[in-house]
Amino acid sequence: MGSVVGPIPAAITLPTIKLDTTLAELYRRASPKNANIRLGLVFCGVNSGLDLSPDFPRNTKFLYQDSPFNTVPRQALTTSNVDLQKSLAMKYLSLIPQRDAFIVGNAPVILFNTSQAAEQVEHDRREAEATISVLDPSQYPELIFCAGPERIPMKEHGIDKITYKIVLDGLENYPLTHSLETHWYLNSKAALALSGLPTPRVELVEAEGFGSLAKSCCNTCTTDKGEMCFIPVECTGSRGEWLKEQTARIIDSINRRPVPFVLKNQQTFGGAGTWVVTSEEKKRELLDDFSSGDGALRKLLSQVTEVNHHMKPGSIIISDLVIDPIGDYGLTFLATDTGEAVFLAVSEQMTDDNNAWIGSTINYSHQQYLHDKFASLIRRTAKYVAEHGYCGPVGIDILETEEAGQTASHNGEITAHHIVDLNVRTSGSLSLPLLKGHFSSRGLSCASSFSITVKGTRGDFIRRWRPEFESGQMFILSWYEDTETNESIADVVVGGEDEKALQRWMNKVRDTTEEVTF
Repeated sequence: MGSVVGPIPAAITLPTIKLDTTLAELYRRASPKNANIRLGLVFCGVNSGLDLSPDFPRNTKFLYQDSPFNTVPRQALTTSNVDLQKSLAMKYLSLIPQRDAFIVGNAPVILFNTSQAAEQVEHDRREAEATISVLDPSQYPELIFCAGPERIPMKEHGIDKITYKIVLDGLENYPLTHSLETHWYLNSKAALALSGLPTPRVELVEAEGFGSLAKSCCNTCTTDKGEMCFIPVECTGSRGEWLKEQTARIIDSINRRPVPFVLKNQQTFGGAGTWVVTSEEKKRELLDDFSSGDGALRKLLSQVTEVNHHMKPGSIIISDLVIDPIGDYGLTFLATDTGEAVFLAVSEQMTDDNNAWIGSTINYSHQQYLHDKFASLIRRTAKYVAEHGYCGPVGIDILETEEAGQTASHNGEITAHHIVDLNVRTSGSLSLPLLKGHFSSRGLSCASSFSITVKGTRGDFIRRWRPEFESGQMFILSWYEDTETNESIADVVVGGEDEKALQRWMNKVRDTTEEVTF
């Protein structure tokens, strides 16, 4: 039976969870040349609008536009906004990496502390250790904590190379399994459009050039003493002029596009940076937002610099809307360095009203049928990413239409299966295929993983659902408690005998919790 440590109630004994395979084993299978080295894994998220901690600065070269970047006013994207900074640090430095660390197996995982206060450092460690304590000891990851990306203790822990989930500016000086620029490009919306894979027809609107440095601009820019990450509305110099020109070009392209359409930022995660425009009213709202001083477009273009403009991070992608989709699937597979594909699973995606990802469900009895259905598409995608030097986990988001050709594809292919997102990294649903044996042995043919916000502690939650935890029907994939507010964020996994039973259990949990979005 699983051990009980930290904040897990001592009176409750949890079953041991044994994964069918682990990420460490999959990485060795993907790249035999790296099979005998000590590979360190970095799974955290990142933000381009706000430092996550004093030791974990925002990305300024490899830009990402998550939900806070797109929606939070520019004036609030500052380290004086301690509540926002803490919220992002909890999600990106603990919740997300714990979720992937759970399925790593016997390998070193690098985690970053949410702050360097002694009590916080200890709290970060306790939370992660409590999460993995239910695993079979042979599959425990080695948790290595440090302050930030530029302070990874490679030599101290004998790590030969780093592989990672999201590109971090601070990883540039380490030996890596693949190029940062290549990986950033593969995950961009423009890369998918130009990949030759079946994706809805798109128009790429690229920013031309980049803004000058603040110190060589106008008085407003040169005299600011704060954390000015964005070109101010009051700018009267060359930066402001460049931004106005690029904004006008992009706004004109959006304005000319008839509805319906989908607009996307170049590089996002968690479903952020996607606007589904289905009416003229929604189009006007989008144009108003993009034209405003606090809009996503000003914030995005402000980040385009001499260092990163060659990657075209300021591009906007205007895509056809997939017409009347009858299926929304998340495919996960392993791409090997020779371009072969190792199927893992097909799950169904759950999103909120803003298209943000909140979880996935899987029916284990449907996997062979779904494998056969999407096998060709998986093979093509594996070959594509391998040709760009990547091997490892890959996720594909697919919308299916009732008839082939119902929505035009960018490469002219007549298809009913449209790739709407390509995640060349570990996906949020990757744990589900690795847990098939755990659930099937308990007569549970379906499972779901989803993110929740809970009032109270890990122990409170386990006590509330004690029978489900003790039977192995439910367990925690990641957990982080804010001790100041007594509120926790978590990823949980729940199993069900069939799809209806699973939905009932999910609804029961959701009735007592709130969603977490990224």
